[in-house]
Amino acid sequence: MKKFYSLLIVSLFAVQFAQTSAQETKVTIEDFITEHNGFEVNADGEIKPINNREINKKIRFFIEEKYLNVQFTRNIIWDSYETFLSPYDIYHSHRFIVQVKVNGIDRLKYLEIAYNPKTLKVSSDFEWNDEEAEFVKNEVDKEVEAINS
Repeated sequence: MKKFYSLLIVSLFAVQFAQTSAQETKVTIEDFITEHNGFEVNADGEIKPINNREINKKIRFFIEEKYLNVQFTRNIIWDSYETFLSPYDIYHSHRFIVQVKVNGIDRLKYLEIAYNPKTLKVSSDFEWNDEEAEFVKNEVDKEVEAINS
C-alpha cells in the first residue's frame, strides 16, 4: 500500500510538472519594449515595414499547409503591430497581408496572417468561403445565456 501511495504521489507530481512546463510563457513588458525598439522610421515619419525572410518563410509554409486551395503566394506585406494588455492577459502580434492565387479564381486574393514574436508562430482566423469566393474571418458565435433564464 505504501508503494501505491508513493507511486501515486510521483505520478501526480509528474502530471503537474508536465502541465506547468507545457504552458506558454506570458509576454513581458520587456518583450513589448524590444519589439518597439525594432521599429524604424523613414524620412516621412512612417514606420518601415518589417521584411524578414524567416518570417516570410514561415508564412508561406503556413499557407501551403492550411490553405490547400492556394496555388502560390506573391507579396507578403507587414500591416500592423497589435498589443493587448489587461489584468488577465497580455499578448502581442504582427499582422501581415498576403497576396495569394486561389485555384479556380482569376483574380488574386488577400489573406490576413498573424505572427506572434514571442512564440515565433504564424496563425490566421480566416477561412476560404466558396460561396463568396473570398477569405472570411472565422467568427465563433458566442451566445451568452442570461443567468436567470
